[in-house]
Amino acid sequence: MSEINKPKVFFTSNVFSEKEIGSNKQISKNIREIIKKLWVELTQISEIKIFNGRFPSEDQIRIEIEEFNPEILGCHLSHQISAQLLEKSQIFAVSTSTVGYNHIQRTQRDNILFTNTPGILHETVADYTIALIMASLRNLIDLHNHVWKGQWSSNNKWDLDGSLSSVFNNKILGIVGLGEIGKEIVKRLYNWGIKILYYDLSQKEEFEKRFPLIEFKTDLKEIFRESDIISLHIPLNSFTEKLISRDLLKLMKENALLVNTARGGIIDFDILLEMLENKAIKINFALDVFPNEPIDTKTLRRLKKIKKNQPEIRMILVPHNASADANTRGKMNIIFLKNIINLIKSTNIEDLTDINLIPDHKKQLKNKEWRIFNYWDKK
Repeated sequence: MSEINKPKVFFTSNVFSEKEIGSNKQISKNIREIIKKLWVELTQISEIKIFNGRFPSEDQIRIEIEEFNPEILGCHLSHQISAQLLEKSQIFAVSTSTVGYNHIQRTQRDNILFTNTPGILHETVADYTIALIMASLRNLIDLHNHVWKGQWSSNNKWDLDGSLSSVFNNKILGIVGLGEIGKEIVKRLYNWGIKILYYDLSQKEEFEKRFPLIEFKTDLKEIFRESDIISLHIPLNSFTEKLISRDLLKLMKENALLVNTARGGIIDFDILLEMLENKAIKINFALDVFPNEPIDTKTLRRLKKIKKNQPEIRMILVPHNASADANTRGKMNIIFLKNIINLIKSTNIEDLTDINLIPDHKKQLKNKEWRIFNYWDKK
């Protein structure tokens, strides 16, 4: 590819680079070597600019795009990419190093291709979800704090009925969304003898052949009414935003557990806090995601007050970390870079079929006038 035809690629974070994630020794050597090779290839076929930092503001991203004028944008979940910014640019593709892509707004014409990194993080998120469930069932956070704060004294040593908790195998687990992660949870827990219910837009009959004891529910209310543990594994979109509403929350059993490792916006969080504050519900919860991240001071104060007034409620709050397994993040970066390289090398629609386009764009691939056509015309 001649210098004059090299496309410009702008990365909104230096975390993607070979100097950062590509040199992180927590990641396996073979994965780091692949990342470095991909960067060599990318530098040969494109002109690259990398933001000097990890969390640019929207204004900083806008300024960089206006000055550099890229054709491909690489980002991740912490980078909000507005439709207005994309419309005013010559960007023909946005690649995100995430499975979800709700942080990128589509333009009115929706003619800019989006790629993501599916099929990688389901195992680590499933493990993490199970860890959160176990930590809540056995009350590990409160027990740790009990020791940490010096409250374990000779007056409350080990006792038969002290700090009682519960095990998994007498619980009903309700999974909302039986996609890659939901299925992985079933695979891990099925042989434990747990009763597993699930809700999805369609029944997964082929999967049920492998795991015949799981039970499909056509009504989400049944999941919330019957389950002792509810685990959310659905994307955030216009249909799922605030899906977990007052009507569903009020159905939950007393002391049931709500787990969210998906997206914070699928729970109507203000309603959840209000119901807890007013003691309209008494549930435990383990949250890895929040509507606004990082969690704001006002919300944190409300949560702390709920815990102070109702210390028996078990809360686990963690900072969007479910996929933070070192090799998983490395593999996501590999797919992310390959998506960008394959976009650059493409010359026609057929070349895009093996790229990880988001589902809507895959379906519409042959029916739209994409911006990338202009790039192909220049080659």
